[in-house]
Amino acid sequence: MGSSLYRTGGDRVAESPSLALAVALLLVLALACSRGPAPTPTPTLSPSDQIKITVRSYLEAIYAGEAERAWDMHTRETNQGESFDQFAEAVDVASSVGDQIEILQIDEPEINGGEARCTVVQRLGPRISVYTFTLRYEDGEWRIHNPAQFNP
Repeated sequence: MGSSLYRTGGDRVAESPSLALAVALLLVLALACSRGPAPTPTPTLSPSDQIKITVRSYLEAIYAGEAERAWDMHTRETNQGESFDQFAEAVDVASSVGDQIEILQIDEPEINGGEARCTVVQRLGPRISVYTFTLRYEDGEWRIHNPAQFNP
C-alpha cells in the first residue's frame, strides 16, 4: 500500500505527504511575498542623539509658531512655573523671525545622569547667538528644563 489513495477510476482523492508539504511551503512563501519586504530594524539612538533631536525639534516648533508642540516638550516643573499664554506670546514673537534664523550647530551634550546641557549656535542675519539648553530625562524622553526662577 502506497502513501497515496486513489479512486477506482484513477482520480486522486488524497495527496502524498511530500506533495502536501510542498503545497504548504508554497502557501507560506506566497503569504510572505504578499506582505512586502521585512522592515529593517532601526538602530537605537544614543542619548546624545536623542538630546540633539529634542533641542532641534523644540527650536523648530518655536520658530514655526507651534507653541503647544514646544510646550509639550518641557518638563513638568518648567510648565508649572510658567503660564501657557505668556509662553505662546513669546513663541509668536520668535516665530515672526523664525524663518530667518539658521541653526548653525548643536554641540555634543554634556550628560550627567538624568540631566544634560546642550549648546546651540544660531544666526539671525549677521548676528550669531549661543544658547545653552538644560534638559532632563522625564517620562522616558529628554525634555527641555527651564523652570522660572522665583525671587521672594
